[in-house]
Amino acid sequence: MQSRIVKLLIALATAGTLVLSGCKQEDEAVPPPEPVATESEPLPEVTPTGESTGEASGIAAGLDMGALQEREEPKRLLRFYADAIRLGDWQAAAKAWTLDSLMTPEKLRDEFGGDAGPKVAVGKGDASSAAGTLFFQAPVVVDFADGRPSRRGTIVLRRANDVPGASPEQLVWRIERNSIMTQ
Repeated sequence: MQSRIVKLLIALATAGTLVLSGCKQEDEAVPPPEPVATESEPLPEVTPTGESTGEASGIAAGLDMGALQEREEPKRLLRFYADAIRLGDWQAAAKAWTLDSLMTPEKLRDEFGGDAGPKVAVGKGDASSAAGTLFFQAPVVVDFADGRPSRRGTIVLRRANDVPGASPEQLVWRIERNSIMTQ
């Protein structure tokens, strides 16, 4: 019973955050998101193939795999995800999602794959918390070099707020949902 109440509180808090984030003045200009700079050396320019996961070609070695264990800085996971998408490393990109999202490398490849890796730009995000859970929400723009129209939306990350009994997987940042791809 307590678990249902917690889930309901989280859902209500998330819905309230989303409703409030949509309340903007009509004359308020919202600048497009700026690209998130990577903390590591620039990654090599790679044109992903439709079937490559990046791991076989050695691309995954250039990704910040430590971001998958990040507990403090959600932007680090977003940089990892953006780099994995750009490189066509669908396996790595899928690991950035929560287990209950049921995200697969195949879904990501279908959404973002193509002749050229897309550019993913993440804007300044906002953190919030509710019922022992931390959330991070940021605007996202995906530009495709192969002529497909750009996509805009929001990406939401979450993690448990160091509550007793939380599993190691619950304590690290993961993508919960976004509005830039079909789920």
